Amino acid sequence: MHIRRRKLPALVMLVVCYAGWGQSAYAQPWIPPAGSGKIKTTVRFYHSDRLFPQTSFSSSTTPTHSKLSETQFRIDGEQGIGQGWALVYQLRAALLTKSKPKASYSAGGLQDQQIGLSYGLRQRAHFADAITVNVIIPTGRTSTTPQLGTGALAVEPDYEVGVEHNFGSRLAYAGLSVGPRIYVRDGVTQVRASAVVGVGVIRRLTVIGTLFFSKTLASNALAISTTPNASEFYNILRGGVGLEYAVTKNVRPVIAYQMDLAGQSIHAGSRLVAGVSWRY
Repeated sequence: MHIRRRKLPALVMLVVCYAGWGQSAYAQPWIPPAGSGKIKTTVRFYHSDRLFPQTSFSSSTTPTHSKLSETQFRIDGEQGIGQGWALVYQLRAALLTKSKPKASYSAGGLQDQQIGLSYGLRQRAHFADAITVNVIIPTGRTSTTPQLGTGALAVEPDYEVGVEHNFGSRLAYAGLSVGPRIYVRDGVTQVRASAVVGVGVIRRLTVIGTLFFSKTLASNALAISTTPNASEFYNILRGGVGLEYAVTKNVRPVIAYQMDLAGQSIHAGSRLVAGVSWRY
């Protein structure tokens, strides 16, 4: 599928529900009680054979002479530790393949890991906000082709806010997370934001959607021509839709489709995501 058909309204990608049972449950920015938490494991299949323009942020794409494929295994989690605090983390490993007309290169292993602390500010039944400080640890190798990480330590303070409302037996939810990612070695900064909003469809079924945006502010970021798959230069708008089904109150399989909607000097591709979340 060519990514050039990316004129879908952004609001279509903002359809998400939160808890398919029609009752409130915790998730960032709601801080779980001590000893409680959530783990979500996913596998993500990404493919790209097109490229966004190098000189401007745009939804238009052109064919590229190289194809990029990624199979990523990811674990997202949060663990309540008491007094309004939670440990949060994203653990990643992947197999990357970059194919050119006359050669193909593959690399597999750990990617960069993310770990942080969240603190709840206002924690009400239908409104919550929190601050999170993440550290991105450069465990992904840059000596491989393709690279598996940026090779640089980064910090990412985020502000998160969420609201929810019950329309009869249906739960509507909206959330926003925004903050900079700052690379320690050279001060390169990316402004990042993600948003979700939606409503439950039926008792157990949830319609899922996401939007993610990243914009690099510094002109001294390591360019894609220098580190093609480990670049600090990361300008992208990505959206996704999917479904989550509550097998039980705490176990929820999920499947989603994500697509790069716009970007600059970066691959344009699509991704299929499948996984399961477990609340405990």
